[in-house]
Amino acid sequence: MFTLLIPSWALAQEGSTDATPVPGVEVKPETTPEVKPEVKPEVKPEVKPEVKPEDDVTDQEKNMTPEEQAWRRRLRREQRSLMPMPEFLAPERYFIDTRIAFILGDDDFLHSAGETIIDSPLPGFGNRPGYELFFDNLDSARTGRENQFHIVLYKKLAGYIPGLTTEGAVVTRYDFSSSRDGKLADAGTYLLVKYQEPGRGEFSITMFPVSTDRFRLGYMYDLTWGGADTFAAASKQLTPGVKFNYRTPDMYAFFGVKTARVLTNPPPGSNQGRESETVYAMLGGFGWTPSEKLSIEANGGYFQMGENPNLGVEGEMVQLVGASGRIAYMNGMKLGMSADLRLFRSDQEFADSLLTKPSYKPGLHYLVSLEGNFMAQSLSDPDNYGTTTFQPAYAGALNFKLQKDLARMTFTLFSRSLSFILLNVPSYVPYQAMSGELETSPELFAAVGGDYYFPNLHMTLGLTLGVQMPSTAKVHLTTSTGASDVDLGIRTIVVRNEGEISVLPDGEDALPILGSKLSLKWDLSNMMSMSFVVLYQRDPNFTTLKTLPNGTAKREFEDSNKFGAAIIATAKF
Repeated sequence: MFTLLIPSWALAQEGSTDATPVPGVEVKPETTPEVKPEVKPEVKPEVKPEVKPEDDVTDQEKNMTPEEQAWRRRLRREQRSLMPMPEFLAPERYFIDTRIAFILGDDDFLHSAGETIIDSPLPGFGNRPGYELFFDNLDSARTGRENQFHIVLYKKLAGYIPGLTTEGAVVTRYDFSSSRDGKLADAGTYLLVKYQEPGRGEFSITMFPVSTDRFRLGYMYDLTWGGADTFAAASKQLTPGVKFNYRTPDMYAFFGVKTARVLTNPPPGSNQGRESETVYAMLGGFGWTPSEKLSIEANGGYFQMGENPNLGVEGEMVQLVGASGRIAYMNGMKLGMSADLRLFRSDQEFADSLLTKPSYKPGLHYLVSLEGNFMAQSLSDPDNYGTTTFQPAYAGALNFKLQKDLARMTFTLFSRSLSFILLNVPSYVPYQAMSGELETSPELFAAVGGDYYFPNLHMTLGLTLGVQMPSTAKVHLTTSTGASDVDLGIRTIVVRNEGEISVLPDGEDALPILGSKLSLKWDLSNMMSMSFVVLYQRDPNFTTLKTLPNGTAKREFEDSNKFGAAIIATAKF
């Protein structure tokens, strides 16, 4: 048995209209010529030279058979149809998620430069850390006041196997929010191979050659874990990985592997040097939507974070194992994914999805979701020298959203244990579990907000109120004078985030933090808006170290009130 391949141009015989046209050759239907009086044309049309099949043959194909040449021409025509030329004529298509912010204001009118821990100079232009309150941007890695853009060099082609699609993207982020020179970094470069049969599920393989920071566990971004920063000893190094995913209309499942290279920590007296060794992580999860209103998801993973450098346990692997889950009920509202966890593409559909504005539909719509994380981390045991112990960590959130016509309301209840906040350090004392004698408390806050949209004015008026009880640790402090130790008493240490701590005066406990933000947003176009923001925060837990006249130092509370305002012009395209 054999198959005879006949070039498509050879099928274009008289009376046939189903032949595949040769590029550049105009194919007209055959008609019976009519006899008409001879008319001399006024303008002689330009006659283009006929393109013959052999003219569309590369030098490499000249020695091939006519059947092979026809097959190669067919492949070239398919590739040209999948990647239209206008993409090359529009280089701005490769710039995705561009954000520009121009800010005038003062995050704290009540204080000047040098008077508070969060420095607040006189009113001026530019972004400031004080504009961000504890309830802002829980589902994003960014504040919305950045100056940055993404360069996405993206390509998508159909594979040679029916149902196979191949994609690739070099994704880089250039951020010049805090520096005139800016900073260029990878933002999720990937390769993707996807296979799908009609009526069946979709199987895909995503390969991350540089960083797997977008491949995380958990759901709300501020509660996600297992990103590139989990490999603390591999800071700014490559963290490549691969993700296998299977999806149907009502479920998905995934499994992935990450690697990083970290320096080993051989025990003292060993003749081994510090070497760059590979550590691994495995991640998996699934999701199920039994109905369009209900979603159930769970995921988990195992991570090797590097070798412990502490005395007595040098060289022992720091291990992290944990799981996350979320259940959501939706009525007219969709459960979305943070843009910081999505794969970037330069096609118009993805670009439009990043610019999607709130949609206001008549009627009552709502969404409620509950999620939680629980994990354990192996660290050196401070109560038993030379051994390790697993330190638990947890976090969770309850989120409720309500929309009625042009009005929206949100309520968030949020909690993180101290060990979760310091998960990537890891722990309060690096690589050491917290002692059983250490008294800790978790972070807990509640926030409620609402806004109303005025369609004729293209304005949105919003107000958010929140109360937070920060995470704390009570420690017994001592200091050495050289001759003896001085007891400093029991101190409460407030931990807001990694590297953000406040030591309270002796005998003082942490107090609740209050925050509020009033905003008026005016949309000037689909890409630009102006916002006027007024904020107030009362945080009675900030302290400064003051030097007394006798030369000693003393912890004192700084003024707890902060009042600020700003005018913010932003563009996003």
